[in-house]
Amino acid sequence: MSFAATLKCARHLDAADVLAGFRERFELPQDKHGKPLIYMCGHSLGLMPHAARTLVTQELDDWGALGVLGHETARRPWIPYHENLAAGLAELTGATPQAVIAMNSLTANLHLMLAAFFHPRGKRKKILIEAGAFPSDRHAVARSSNGTALIRAAR
Repeated sequence: MSFAATLKCARHLDAADVLAGFRERFELPQDKHGKPLIYMCGHSLGLMPHAARTLVTQELDDWGALGVLGHETARRPWIPYHENLAAGLAELTGATPQAVIAMNSLTANLHLMLAAFFHPRGKRKKILIEAGAFPSDRHAVARSSNGTALIRAAR
């Protein structure tokens, strides 16, 4: 079937979509009448997988039962956690498992990058950050500058 901007074509394409079954794996936000909302969020907070609640509860249970020993003896030991993600990240990005690593959050990485590379001196003491940056990223920039950087919102 060729594409046509019709409801019939859209339904046909939906029925043939190999990814359609994945929708059932996620919690869908609802409006005040209980109808699922269309979710088109482009940043890091995607839909919550149903499995997330179970997995987080397991991690909390291990933390409660094992404390610091969970680093090495939890169901999914915490120290090598990044290694458990390498194969999937490699497949997702088309890289080799040795070329990818999962670490921190974007804001934590921003803190680390600024601590390592931002050395204000002379006229080079300002940081430009976009107006729509996450508040935590703007906070990281402000705190990392130790008051020497001027933060301007780009529009």
